[in-house]
Amino acid sequence: MKKQATLLILLFGTITVLCQDIQVTFTGTGESTVVDSVRATNLSTNESITLPGNETLVLALKTAVPSIEELTGNGMVFPNPFSGKATFVMSIQKPQTVFLKVQNLVGQVVANTTALAQPGENEFTLSVATSGIYLISLTSDRGTAGYKVICTGTTESENRIQYNGKVGSSDQNPSQSGRQSAQTGYTLGYSAGDIIHYRCKSGVYTTIITDSPTASKNYDVEFVACTDPDGKNYCIVRIGDQTWMVENLAYLPAVSPPSEQSITDKHYYVYDYNGTTISEAKATGNFEYYGVLYNWEAAMAACPAGWYLPSSAEWLDLIDYIGGSGNAGNKMKSTSGWFNNGNGNNSSGFNGLPGGSFSSSSGFNGLVSDAKFWSSSPDGTYNAKGRSLSYNYGVVIMLYAGRMVGCSVRCLKDK
Repeated sequence: MKKQATLLILLFGTITVLCQDIQVTFTGTGESTVVDSVRATNLSTNESITLPGNETLVLALKTAVPSIEELTGNGMVFPNPFSGKATFVMSIQKPQTVFLKVQNLVGQVVANTTALAQPGENEFTLSVATSGIYLISLTSDRGTAGYKVICTGTTESENRIQYNGKVGSSDQNPSQSGRQSAQTGYTLGYSAGDIIHYRCKSGVYTTIITDSPTASKNYDVEFVACTDPDGKNYCIVRIGDQTWMVENLAYLPAVSPPSEQSITDKHYYVYDYNGTTISEAKATGNFEYYGVLYNWEAAMAACPAGWYLPSSAEWLDLIDYIGGSGNAGNKMKSTSGWFNNGNGNNSSGFNGLPGGSFSSSSGFNGLVSDAKFWSSSPDGTYNAKGRSLSYNYGVVIMLYAGRMVGCSVRCLKDK
């Protein structure tokens, strides 16, 4: 009997851990310390949500076993992590007495309270006198739910829980009546192993983060200036020890007609544009979405200040970091826009776009089916190396091309 009880306790504890929703927050670093907004997309389900950068995103775990939160209604702690004080909001469907307690990691109850909660959302203020990790347990007539919270620092003199009443009701504590309700809709479905793509914005800066979180965490979002001479600032992503542009370079100081090619002079092409007027070329959809095709001489000098054309070895560093050439292609390709549904999963955040290429023999060719990127590594006197992605392959292909060919450019940040 004792063994059965122990097994039940272990099983219950395991289910509680597995079913605990994951809460993520964001902190800006680098060029800006303010995160204006975050668009989170589950790459496995294509579900997405946009939230203010100072809010908490809840990744609601989906499991075969009903989560304890589903048995007791919705609950949320915010902010989390917090300093000294946090707000807990829970939702019930009928009047009842609920029991709320806070425990430290060794199981000691540091604060508890009993409250007669009303139908709808009910709010509590949690005060903690010592920084650390705590477990919050809510018991109602439908079971017990557990929530993990992190206190990063505090000026509080005691541990306590204050019941503030029903959110929005006249009997709520006046000091709490202006506080935003916890449930504003910043919840995204999540299963273990799903990859979440975060697009974080701050003014003109945009940074991509991809991750499969296993526990609640705060992301340090580094905002980096990647601004070309035309004033365009590019979205960036950190992959391993490298920081890459997430968009094809679109710097266009001049535009060349297809009749002009050279291995020594700089030439800039816009897919399917045959004129020489920069404003007309920039008005095309191909320029807007796929950027510019550069011959190798132009590519060598086109990157923004603080950025450069990566070598063939640096391309290989990227490919090896995300699984090798046999697996990296799908991880690098964008999730839409590729011919015949040849899309990738973009789990690396690189967002490879099929901008095609230009050559004297084939003209403009390969839009939506191929992405060809230059490297700074020469291949003899007349050729250079690069990397290529294709709609019908999940691999990264080594590219050897004549220097007069027009290819896309992705720049790498100076170290």
